[in-house]
Amino acid sequence: MSNTDYLGHSNTDLFENSGTKYLEIKAELLTVGLEATPAALQGVGTSYKAQNHGLFGWDFENHVDLAVPDDFELPDGTIVQFRKNRRSPYLIDLRDGKLVLSNGKEDLCTVKWLPQPEFYSKKTSSGHDMVRIGQLGGADCLFFCYQNYCSHFARDEQCLFCNLVSTSDTYDSVMRKKSPQDIGEVAAEAFREGETKHIMMTGGCLNSQKEIELVSRIVGSIAEHIGRERVPGTILPSPAKRKEDLQKYYDSGINGIGFSLEIWDEKMYKAVCPGKSKSVSHDEFVQSVKHAVDIFGEGNAWAVFVAGLEPKKTFLEGIRELSSIGANVLPFVWAPNPGSKLEGHRAPSSEWYVETMLEAADIVKSAGVPPGTDNHCFRCDGNSLLHDALRVRGVE
Repeated sequence: MSNTDYLGHSNTDLFENSGTKYLEIKAELLTVGLEATPAALQGVGTSYKAQNHGLFGWDFENHVDLAVPDDFELPDGTIVQFRKNRRSPYLIDLRDGKLVLSNGKEDLCTVKWLPQPEFYSKKTSSGHDMVRIGQLGGADCLFFCYQNYCSHFARDEQCLFCNLVSTSDTYDSVMRKKSPQDIGEVAAEAFREGETKHIMMTGGCLNSQKEIELVSRIVGSIAEHIGRERVPGTILPSPAKRKEDLQKYYDSGINGIGFSLEIWDEKMYKAVCPGKSKSVSHDEFVQSVKHAVDIFGEGNAWAVFVAGLEPKKTFLEGIRELSSIGANVLPFVWAPNPGSKLEGHRAPSSEWYVETMLEAADIVKSAGVPPGTDNHCFRCDGNSLLHDALRVRGVE
């Protein structure tokens, strides 16, 4: 390496020995995006796992006719989501049989594409392509969106960062509605292959009682097909305002549950999520998380955020309060996705994300929240940094 690292720092020793090297690289790639050469992309979509857009599109630009990796692995096992951006200085190239990440000035490290699961080329008993029903997120998390629909779009009140409808229309790569039987069959194949360790499941905005019934049928089908009494993983339904409804989710057999608060600051939540905030208040979200901790146990209830849309101060206030009640937090790194109302905007710098997530990790560690890795781990996500920051702090 030269005397200047990939972020322009002059202290090469800090870059190489600080213990945050790969956290910093991941943060930079999520906020700036990257490109890959045609040689590097050989085998993506056949031997290596490609994007299939199960919910959102996270790239900086659409690429309908080009298969790109869903995610990839850094040398320490960190999983990074591939966010395509032809304007980025970061490039992955194939040299002497190795994939090399560079920044236009120097090589940073080698990387590895993730293998494509066998079930991606199989069909369910009803004749549907399994990859259009469920996708492997990261290295070990089987993802299902049971309904790619959100009613807020019809009233032009969708969350400003969301491109769910645009992504579905642009790529048409997944079934918009999936049956419990098909989902169960996909889960059986994925767990049989041995890479899948957990599931994550979400859907569009549905009537609460209908969602409880649907999720219960789906979880029951998964449990039956994988031969387990309880399913390792996390569901992300609409907030359950009654404790008895949360109990129904627990009784379905799922081990973890989370709710997508998106923004902690209440005024910003109303501005960024106009439709959602009308139907579910900030306080109702928090109350749902508290009840979930009571029922599912500490570490098994999650609050999901889109990090980078509010100041660090209020974001960390949310981390502090939620950690104090035994909940975990899953903050996705925001990108100005095509088709969203914030398309063309800019996320905070990678330095902001690294500093914020390390502070968040210190709060979580101090609170003693169980890491919940049986249901969600650092290998599950290429688009979140808190798991990685907790690893830096010695929490696995």
